[in-house]
Formats: sequence, structure tokens, C-alpha cells
Amino acid sequence: MTNRKTHFTRKNFIFIALLFFYLLFLLASGFIADGNNSIIKPNSPLKGLFISSLHLPEVSVGMSGWLVLGLFAVYFFFFACAFLYEMRLAKFYEKKIFTTKWSLIYTGTFVLLSVLWVGLSLLANIGKNVAESFLFFGESLLIGTILFLVLGLPIFFLVMLIVNVRNVDKPFRFNKGEDTEDIDDVKKESESTEGNATPSSDSLVSALGTNSSLQALTAGLSGAEGEESTKDVPLGSKEYVFPGLCSIDEEEESRVAKIVEETNYDLSRIVETFRLYLAKNEGLYFSLDTLRAFLSGMAASRLIILEGLSGTGKSSLARYFSEFLGEESFFEAVQASWRDRTSILGFYNDFSKRYSETDFLKRLYRMTYRTNDINIMVLDEVNISRVEYYFADFLSILEYPIDKWNLRILQVPYDFEGPNHLEDGVLKIPENTWFIGTANKDDSTYTITDKVYDRAITIAFDDRNEPFEVKEDVAPIHLSYSHLNDLFANAIAEEKNRLSKAELMTFERLTSFISETFDITFGNRVLNQIEILVPVYVACGGKKTDALDFLFARKVLYKLEGRYEDYVKQGLQDLESLLDTLYGKDCFPLTHHALRKLIKRL
Repeated sequence: MTNRKTHFTRKNFIFIALLFFYLLFLLASGFIADGNNSIIKPNSPLKGLFISSLHLPEVSVGMSGWLVLGLFAVYFFFFACAFLYEMRLAKFYEKKIFTTKWSLIYTGTFVLLSVLWVGLSLLANIGKNVAESFLFFGESLLIGTILFLVLGLPIFFLVMLIVNVRNVDKPFRFNKGEDTEDIDDVKKESESTEGNATPSSDSLVSALGTNSSLQALTAGLSGAEGEESTKDVPLGSKEYVFPGLCSIDEEEESRVAKIVEETNYDLSRIVETFRLYLAKNEGLYFSLDTLRAFLSGMAASRLIILEGLSGTGKSSLARYFSEFLGEESFFEAVQASWRDRTSILGFYNDFSKRYSETDFLKRLYRMTYRTNDINIMVLDEVNISRVEYYFADFLSILEYPIDKWNLRILQVPYDFEGPNHLEDGVLKIPENTWFIGTANKDDSTYTITDKVYDRAITIAFDDRNEPFEVKEDVAPIHLSYSHLNDLFANAIAEEKNRLSKAELMTFERLTSFISETFDITFGNRVLNQIEILVPVYVACGGKKTDALDFLFARKVLYKLEGRYEDYVKQGLQDLESLLDTLYGKDCFPLTHHALRKLIKRL
């Protein structure tokens, strides 16, 4: 059974209630018309008022006559409900109530129920006086109608008087437009549910059943929000609920992909060329170690955080890397008001009955088509709001295997056909996607928590690099996701790039000291990042010790910031001595620099 349906309005329910009372009057009038009942005596004033004054013949019937009357009440009630519902369906699908098709449906319903009533009535009167039973029915129908009008009209005018007295100071319009009460319901509902990220399917079901008058209102509202006009789009359709995503479906299905010859560079040459490209074309100067950490970090995690001083080129590095690879990055400035996932993923608006699509969501959705592009999504000033609040879903989902990167946008009703790549309200995060956040350290930002640091690869921008001259011309290269992924995989598989058993044992001595002295342990997540980042860093032209130095400084030493216990200073000095013993004085420069800063603070 489909949930894609219309609903009764208040006007429909009022009519059904009135019909119910009318049928009660009809059944009650049977006691007046039946001369064989013991409730109303033959000399009763009601008998005289209706039977005598209307010159109706008095009939005496048994159970068969009452079955005719009762079956009529039941089937007439069913027909009225069915007729109202069919009219609502006609309004929803055709926007017109009386078309040829729907007129035939109304007639068919009436004929079917009439045949059932007559057939069952005749069946109940086998061997009985059929004419007398139907005469009893006719008299009851006449008397019941008179009673309903005589008693019902005064009640109606009394209710109208009370309602108008209570609303005497409020403006009145005879016809506010069909189903205005639907709009009032939605307004009230929206006051309490606006901004809800994961609404139940009931709210979307109601959108699928709202009629065209509400569509006209919401189309106007959507125009005020800057959305595309959907005046000609059926309310409740996927084009109405997800106009942006459906537009992407049309664009991408008709798009002809350009065939571009890829650049056959290895990782080391990519890093060197990118460094020259930034210096020559953008006036940005970065060290090779920084760019190696950036590219190898992409192999180890889909979340990169560029942290440090303002004006050091953090945003530009992320933005121009896409340009260098022949792609276009997505840029989103994080707002201080972001508190949950709706800030980046949008939400279903119960008032407009459509999904409020963000640019962030539309970019993710578009990349489900462009699976071989490298999708860089930059979140500028990522810590101006709490990352673990608005980015919580991604922090969890990106920990899963790639085939489990499923992001539920909303709960949709059964049989709702959404955009092509939004099956059952779930969007698969494209595996070609990296999220790069830039983070400043000042009083206007939040501290990035361990939950985020552990999952991300963080690169510090504490110093401004000195400019250098580039004489040769440097052009962008063309690199696909599959090619970049292959370069990463080949680097990891190369035995010489990986840490040997002896190197792992040396590094374990360092981590054991950290654990015993400062009670800081390495989790499996960090060890997995080491296994991936180190060989890719080496393939980028770096050394294993530099890769370990980068990870140790960013994954371990930052956890000692803010620690002022008595033993910490001596422990840091002992750590410096251990580093010199294990790797030599010229190794681990980032770690030594961080240690000196920590010791100075103590």
C-alpha cells in the first residue's frame, strides 16, 4: 500500500459529521413510519404530525424493512466518504475535480454501492412484501429529511451566532480559498518543527497529499527564499521536495564528459610542481615538507585541518590544490551560529513542504555523478563553531569502510521516488571527497577537541615562509581520482617506503615512554594513519623520520598543551634526551620545536 495519498480537510470532516447526524435522524424517523413498533404508539402526536398531515399510508414492516433502511444508511455513508476522497485525489493528481475520468470513477462508485444496497435489500425481502419495505424506506427518508432540516437549521444558526460573537473584532472573508485550514495547520506545525533535521515520514506524507492551493502559497514562499520557481511542479513530487538535486540530475545526465589526457607524474614530482605553481602563479610560498604532509595526509584521512596564524595561506593552499589538478574546489565559510547538521546538510521545511537544500549538500550530490573527479570541500574557519556539533555525522561515517559511507538526509515515506542518487533518503558520500578545514587560533574560535584531532590530519602553519624565485613557466596538471588513488596505493605497497621492524621497534620505545610518563596512548586509528602516511610521505620525496616527526608532533605533543603538573617539565626534558638517543640531534625538528615551546611555558 502506498503512503502517497491525500487527506480529508476540516470541511470534509464537517460534511461527514453532518451526514452522520442526518442518517441518525433517518433511522429515528423509521419508528414514526413503522406502524408495527412499540416505541411510538399509533395515536402519538408524531404520527399525527407526519403520517396524517402528509397523507402518508401507514405501513407495518418487520426486520426486512429495517434492513432496507439500515443498509441504505451504511452504503450512503460509505459512498459519501468515498466520493469525498476521490475528489481529493482528483484535486491532487489532476488539479480538477470533474474531468471525464474522475466523473466515471464517481459514477462507478455510486453504481457499485447502489447495486450492493438494492441487491442485499432484495435478498433480505425474499418471501416478504418488497413494495411495503421500500415504501417504508421512502416514508422514513422523507420524514428524516424534514426532521433534520427543522431541528438542524436552528442549531446551525445558533452555532454561527456563537462563533461570530466570539470573533466579532476579527476580519471576515466569505471565501478565504479552498483548504485554507490546511495552510493554518502547516503554519502552526512549522512554528514547532522549523529546522528539524530528521523529520518523520508523516510530515513528508502530508506534503505529498497537500492540494494545489497550498502549492501556490508555498511556491511564493520559496521564491522569497531564493529557490527556483516551481509553480508548474506537482506538490509532493521529487522535483518539488528536492528542486536543486533534481536539477543536478538533469544537468549531469545530459553532460558530456570532456576527455582530458592525464599528467603522468609521480607523487614526488606532483609536490615539487605544485610548490612552484603556487609561487609562480599565486605568490604563495610553502616548504616541501608542508606540501608532502598535505598530500600524504590526504592518503591517511579524508579530513585535513590546516591550523595556525591568519594570513599564512591556509585557505589558499586548499583552494589552489584543486585548481592545480584541473578541478574546482568547493568553499564554505563556517558561521558561528552553526549548531547541528542542518547548517551544512539542510532540513525538511514543514511549512513549505520541501527540503531546504544547502550548497554543501548539492556539491556532495553532484559529485556522486563525477566519481573520477577529485572533490575538495573547504570549510573556512572550521572552529569558529564547534566542529563536533555540525560535522558530527561525517566524523562518524568517515570511520567506516568506504562502501558504508551512507548519510541519511531524512526519513522518506514508503514509495516516495526521490532524486536519482538519494535512495530511500540516503546519500552516499562520494569516495573521491576530502574535507579540508582551516582553523585560526584566537579568542573568537573554539578549541578543537581530541575527537576531531584524532580523526584528522592536522598541519600547523606557525611561520611565514620566505619567497623564492621561479623562472620557468608552471602550468596546472590533470589528475583523476582513480590515478591519485593508484599513486597512493602503489606508494603504500612499496616495501622500501614502509617502516621496517627495527624502525617500528624504535618508534614503539618512544610511544612507550609517552605512555608511561604522561599516560598518553596511541590508539589503533593513529597507528593505521602512520602505516598509510609514512610510505606516501616517502613517495612524495620525504624521509621516514620526517613523517614520524610530523605525526608525533601533531598527534601526541598537542595533548600536553595545558598540562602543568610538576612532573611534566622533567618528562619533556627526558623526552628530548630520548629523541636524541633514538634518532640523533638533527632528527625530529618539529617535535624538538614543540617541546621547547612547552618547556618554556612551564
